[in-house]
Amino acid sequence: MLLETERLVIRPFRPDDEAEAIELFIDPGFMVWSLDPPHSRDSARAKLQGFIDLHHVRGISKLAVFVRTGRRLVGYCGFGLEPIDGPPAPELGFRLYPEARGKGFATEAARAVVADAFARLDMPFVQAIVAEDNTASRRVLEKLNMIHRRNVMLHGHEWMLYRLDASA
Repeated sequence: MLLETERLVIRPFRPDDEAEAIELFIDPGFMVWSLDPPHSRDSARAKLQGFIDLHHVRGISKLAVFVRTGRRLVGYCGFGLEPIDGPPAPELGFRLYPEARGKGFATEAARAVVADAFARLDMPFVQAIVAEDNTASRRVLEKLNMIHRRNVMLHGHEWMLYRLDASA
């Protein structure tokens, strides 16, 4: 599975991405909107393996996002599983290195991932949670025509729940 946009290449993480992926997860700037602090190298390896395993088992995961020029890993975009309204269900998430933010990469990647979710994965809707003060990520979701439905409590924090139905 490979998604390509004008400026990005998006694909499942692979074991040979380990060195670059570890650098993502240990970077405090990359982890700024995460509930987790920056990872240790060992926990970063485990996180990467979790992405790989989820993709192998469920066909969804957070996907590696590369800028076409230079093929540098700049972040991820894709689906994790979150128990928002019951059993864990796909939830859109994206994160970029600070120097890759503000260039439209998150919107471009998320648009491609959502289109794939509706077309290839036949998802009836896409949902995402975001912290209220994370205005940049909220703008990305709104550019995708996702609508704030309500706030939810998850992992001990309040989140804004956005959703886009495939029929929209």
